Amino acid sequence: MAYNATPFHGKVARVEKGDTAMDFTDGWKIDASLDMADISDQGDSWKTAIPGMAGWGGSFSGFVVLGNTEQKAFVDNIVTASPGTKLTDVKFLLDGSTNAFTGNLYITSYSVDAAIGGVVKYTFNFQGDGALSVTDSA
Repeated sequence: MAYNATPFHGKVARVEKGDTAMDFTDGWKIDASLDMADISDQGDSWKTAIPGMAGWGGSFSGFVVLGNTEQKAFVDNIVTASPGTKLTDVKFLLDGSTNAFTGNLYITSYSVDAAIGGVVKYTFNFQGDGALSVTDSA
């Protein structure tokens, strides 16, 4: 299967854990970056740099529904006596089925926002461990 030739629509993008798309999400974000080292010499007029290591991380959010098995697994990963277990079964689906970003990650923070008059929302932040990949076959 090939990558799609039209823009993705966010309404079908999902977070998947253990090959099951998590319900009640409302968005995710991935940031990939490259470290750069300055190697400018005295007398240069312009900065010079060389590439270092790449990394990635991000966040995802949604509505708190702890009866959802996949969501509860993320909560258990950080709200335990021994947080810091690497997750190796997470996908960030772009189209709900085949196009996805994948890689191992650690949950680094979890926040809950329970405002009066609103639905209770969560946000997970994560740090990638190793390479991030994009695939057209989830």
